[in-house]
Amino acid sequence: MPVARRWFISRAAAALGVAVLAHSHVFAHAQMAERTAPLVIELVSADVVTVEPTFLRDALRVSGQLRPVARVAVKTKVSGTVLEVLARPGEKVSKGDLLVRFETDDLNAALAQQESGLESARAVLLLAQQALEKAEQLARRGFASKATLEKAQSDLATASANVKGLEAQLGTARQALANAEIRAPFDGVVATRSVEPGETASSGAEVMTVVDASTLEAEVLVSTRDVARIGVGKEVVLSVEGGDGTVTGIIDRISPVANDGSRSVPVFVRVGNGDGRLWGGMFVTGEIELRRDENALAVPATAVREDQEGLFVMKVEDGKAVRQPVTVVAEWKNGSLLQVGSGLAAGDVVVALPIKGLEPGGAVAVQSFL
Repeated sequence: MPVARRWFISRAAAALGVAVLAHSHVFAHAQMAERTAPLVIELVSADVVTVEPTFLRDALRVSGQLRPVARVAVKTKVSGTVLEVLARPGEKVSKGDLLVRFETDDLNAALAQQESGLESARAVLLLAQQALEKAEQLARRGFASKATLEKAQSDLATASANVKGLEAQLGTARQALANAEIRAPFDGVVATRSVEPGETASSGAEVMTVVDASTLEAEVLVSTRDVARIGVGKEVVLSVEGGDGTVTGIIDRISPVANDGSRSVPVFVRVGNGDGRLWGGMFVTGEIELRRDENALAVPATAVREDQEGLFVMKVEDGKAVRQPVTVVAEWKNGSLLQVGSGLAAGDVVVALPIKGLEPGGAVAVQSFL
């Protein structure tokens, strides 16, 4: 081979080697740069939450049926024929108003007989008193025997007992005559009427039902888990089925035991009805407020982590994930939200979910799709 040709080939090979060596050096440098560059974890807006003061409130949902607090079944205390019925269902009555009157001919006759018998007994008592006084005078003079004195004393005791018995019977007769008139026990409204004029009613029979509709109450059920969180006097906001707006009630009583076969405790909510727009039997639903905080700092429970040093969150600050210690003072919404007592301030951005590979000091970038 000519010398010139050999020289050309050698020069070409040398050039190719230099080029390959240069490319290998550039590739190795790129790999090293890639290995030393910090890993940036990209987060979307759903992965983070901005801490802001929030209104938080916990309440129990309850429901029940309204019924009058004062409801009285008016019953007879005498037997007889109904003469008058002076009130109808739906009519308002005042305490003491006459509702039902019975025929009183037999009762008046019985009363007159008792009065006559008592007058006779009192006359006998007076004679017995006079006889005893005379026997005592004769006994002091020695003209009356001991037996005569004792008999006079016995006759007086018998007459006195007879008078007392007849006085009691007279009182019973007078009360029977008074019971022939049935009057309203309180201010209210007649709910039912069970008798009509001319009917015969026996003693103890129900003739009317009177209710006081100015105050109603609803019996609602609260689980044994939550009943300790409420108390007598607590307000309850209720909505009436088919009605407009809401009414405010007050917890009046709480049963000391749960209903048989359940873990629910009866709670009685009293509702004023001064305007008369509520009726017994209406169904109501509402809420019993347990607690509230109008300026709470809270984060999702999934944002709070724990290690050997305690509770913390991952706060996004200057493009990095920063371990931020926090204290938790309360749980809300069945534990899905945690109220932070210290460690965070309004405006802080916190990672809301566990992110694989995210560690304190790691680089992060939050991507916004807005």
